[in-house]
Amino acid sequence: SNRKSTMNPVLLNVLLSCIGQRKQYGRPPLLSTEYVIDRTGYVLRTGCQWSHLPVTGGSWKTVYHYFSQWSKKHVFQAAFDKVLSWYLKVKGQPRHVVVDTSFVKSVYGRQCLGKSPVDRGRKATKVSLAVDEVGTPLQLLFHPANKNDGKSLSHLLSRLVKRVSLVGTPLYGDKAYDTRPCQAVIQEHGALNKVTKRKSPSSKTSNRRRIVVEHAFSWLDKYRRIILRFDGLVCHFRSFHLLAASNLISHRSCALQVNWDDREGK
Repeated sequence: SNRKSTMNPVLLNVLLSCIGQRKQYGRPPLLSTEYVIDRTGYVLRTGCQWSHLPVTGGSWKTVYHYFSQWSKKHVFQAAFDKVLSWYLKVKGQPRHVVVDTSFVKSVYGRQCLGKSPVDRGRKATKVSLAVDEVGTPLQLLFHPANKNDGKSLSHLLSRLVKRVSLVGTPLYGDKAYDTRPCQAVIQEHGALNKVTKRKSPSSKTSNRRRIVVEHAFSWLDKYRRIILRFDGLVCHFRSFHLLAASNLISHRSCALQVNWDDREGK
């Protein structure tokens, strides 16, 4: 087939290893695991409704069933962790970390919702993101839109330190994080506080280093399914974000690996 795959080959292999083999007894499946992953990537990239998903030799309900099952078993979280570990092994620890949040408007969401402070109180979900110096996602977390930044930052950093050492690492953020609770959280994890101060003008150096998190959000928004929240269950919404971030990390890891192999060859 000449159809272009929606998933990076490395990520596809990682997902297959996380999913494992299907049961050998009973009726043979109509759709292969690789095809189900590819169709899930199609929904992620195009943002189409599940009922409008083009499926050859089966039903869209089968693809949705497996996606929902894998989401509840945290398959996409496990794949994200594996891909990120490979990326950090190839690239090394980040020189600095940048954090920020974005609000995703809810259309059909039923869980993890709150009144958005930037959209006249409409229901939304807050996406907290931590990236390295080139904008590669290191951690994604989801909270109701009205959750305090201090609490969401504490949750984000407590997850991040399981993979990245923050001791002595500069941490950048916008003026929303210039509060006493956020400062206490940053100090607790041993990071260097480089958050922009509310009463002082931001420097060009700080803005240049902090802008990469905005680039990361824009790269994730190219996956149209996660621009708005159409998923009722938060596990489905989280899985789509993790899949998009994993695909981005996989592409970067492959590029770094090729550059490293070229240098080793020379």
